[in-house]
Amino acid sequence: MRRVPQLYVASLLYFSLLTAAPAERYGDWSVEQRSNSVLTLSFKQSAQVGNQLTTSELTIICEKREDSKFLGAILIPFDETFENQHDTVPVLVQKNENQYDHSDLLQKWQNGTNDYIFSGSKEDVDELTTFITASEANGVRSTHFFFPKRS
Repeated sequence: MRRVPQLYVASLLYFSLLTAAPAERYGDWSVEQRSNSVLTLSFKQSAQVGNQLTTSELTIICEKREDSKFLGAILIPFDETFENQHDTVPVLVQKNENQYDHSDLLQKWQNGTNDYIFSGSKEDVDELTTFITASEANGVRSTHFFFPKRS
């Protein structure tokens, strides 16, 4: 029964990424009006994985219709770095790649296929955005997402 809302959330997150108006840039982040009711805040990072240049993207999505106050997040990992088959995927969000801190986040996101993972939990997305904002305010310019590659 919980699967239907998850599919709606995943569909909204994924398909809202396919259509976009020109973005406004705020540092490394871009804000896009995806439709009259969907606004996104995205961060993209490219890296060399094996012999190919690939891009990862973190997007925060807000559906702002009067009858919906949806807030979600989608993470599209670098190609070939995520092959998890579980419905729920633990995601560790850290300020420092090599050091755990008591303020780092451990959340449970949903598997959206083998291409992306997402959170449709408003509380988790609020916690994530607060974490990123606080980190940047303290001079931390990177956030690291760790999740099991295979299961």
